[in-house]
Amino acid sequence: MDRSYAWPLALLVVAALIPFAVAPLPVMTDLYGHIGRYAVMLHGEHSAWLSTYYDFQWRLVGNLGGDLIAWGIGPWTGAQRAGIIAAALMPVLGIAGVAAASRALHGRIQPSALAAAIFVLGNPFHFGFVNYGLATGLAFLSFAAWVRLREGPPWRLLVVVTPMAFVTWLAHAMGWVVLVLLVAGFEGERWARDRRWRSVAGSIPRGLALLPPLILTLARSGGSGSALGLYQDHLLMRKLMGWVAMLRGGSPVLDIGTPMILGLAMALLWWRGSLTPDRRMGVGALLLALLCLVMPTTLMGSWAADERLVPVAVMAALVSLRSVGPARDGRWLAAIAVALFLLRCGEMGVRWHREGTRYEAALQALDFVPRGARIHAVTLIDGCHAGWTTQGWSHLPDLAIDRREALVNSQWRVLGAPLLRLRYPLPPEISNDPSEQIPARGCGKPDLRALYRRIAILPRGRIDYLWVLGRQGLGPLWPGHRPVYATYDTALYRVEP
Repeated sequence: MDRSYAWPLALLVVAALIPFAVAPLPVMTDLYGHIGRYAVMLHGEHSAWLSTYYDFQWRLVGNLGGDLIAWGIGPWTGAQRAGIIAAALMPVLGIAGVAAASRALHGRIQPSALAAAIFVLGNPFHFGFVNYGLATGLAFLSFAAWVRLREGPPWRLLVVVTPMAFVTWLAHAMGWVVLVLLVAGFEGERWARDRRWRSVAGSIPRGLALLPPLILTLARSGGSGSALGLYQDHLLMRKLMGWVAMLRGGSPVLDIGTPMILGLAMALLWWRGSLTPDRRMGVGALLLALLCLVMPTTLMGSWAADERLVPVAVMAALVSLRSVGPARDGRWLAAIAVALFLLRCGEMGVRWHREGTRYEAALQALDFVPRGARIHAVTLIDGCHAGWTTQGWSHLPDLAIDRREALVNSQWRVLGAPLLRLRYPLPPEISNDPSEQIPARGCGKPDLRALYRRIAILPRGRIDYLWVLGRQGLGPLWPGHRPVYATYDTALYRVEP
């Protein structure tokens, strides 16, 4: 590691981990859904309740990053802590990945790698896309290995990069796609520069190092029994907002202002002649950006597949930049990047501590629930506006699987080859995510009619408790019924047969 930037990189890693240390629970939307699945994986065979409600079966799919970590450490840490550790590894691998790629490409770590590290804590991180976040970090590490070994004999790539590519795919298939596009850009630039058939022919045996995950990906998509990709409505607006919201998760001022400040700094340094792109990675960044624009909104069951790829494209573009001007210009860019990263981590730590404390208070409702309870959870959401700041309320009920061996309705129904299936018979419309999300506010005033309609169709005798989260003081939530436990954010009701 380049000594001049060793301590700033170490500082960024520590800063990224501090919010996990100070928060009772991280504010990452999907994280708790993963933890619920880990709990069934770790304890399902030994729990009469979990084995009645759920079925967990290992399958070779490109979406196992956090699951394998939880399987390895979960017996000692428990499902919840294992999930949080897996989530905390996302920025560690991401920062290591951009640093390794920068050094492999330029011979030394560039200050632009510190700027790229900011986008490790982007939209996918805040949404708790654990497997995806782990895979993108591994993709950059694998690309760095490719660059270092590219000029050697092809067997070295097969021995080193092939296992790394497989592990990347195993964490999440889209991480492998990122790796392939970075390598394609690297090789394509060589073809264009050399303009010789020998360059193309020389890439073919080396490209075999990345081939095995392709076979596995095609096998999975071919047997999914569902559409490979889906485009959502208002597509153009969604594509544009993906670039605006690439850091979405906390303060909109910071999330939007950070890329603007970096952009201005980069433009100034470019104008001064202090930055130049390395086209070997710049082409890969361009390919990633183009893929963001043309790919479906949902791909192979992964929601927001295009949106989550935007920060990765920006990371690749920043890593491609090399400092060629005065050393003080590089130090100036590094200082701006570190300051922005620390500012964002500080905001995240304060917000996570505050919101995590609210989550734990809401989870005290589980103290009034017996083990093995059948819970129907609903999270009251804004029906008109999604909001900017991410929240964890919609999947917070999944912690009941871990803490009370309970049945909840907030697990995902994944088509194709899911690890977790719901075994307990419930009507499809109230059995899985997103059935826990009910619009109850927005558009001018609170409106609980959707909640009342849900209560009316609850199957009596098959549900023991109604757990309402995200209420924000709204009430009465169930007229004529007194809650077993209630706070400003939550209310727990007993459902009588």
